[in-house]
Amino acid sequence: MQLIYTHPNSMMVGVMANALEQRGIETETRNDILGGAAGEIAPGETWIELWIFDETRAEEAKGCIQDIQALQEEAEWACMGCKASNPANFELCWQCQTSR
Repeated sequence: MQLIYTHPNSMMVGVMANALEQRGIETETRNDILGGAAGEIAPGETWIELWIFDETRAEEAKGCIQDIQALQEEAEWACMGCKASNPANFELCWQCQTSR
């Protein structure tokens, strides 16, 4: 097993885990119950960890995570149909489901 990603927000770890699982990379989440210990132990120790079982796919997993992080840094886009603002990583408009 190899640690592949860590973050204080469980939702971010979940996004990364789902993306890897869709690519057939089996994952395990650890430290997901340590949030209550924040302040008692070092902050980095309470971050949620994402591990992969197949270490031979580590570079692929890291690349996938980097791609997702790059999408999150892009600017939002306006829907051509309803003009709603959408996060960069949405391929369909959240309001009217028009394709980007």
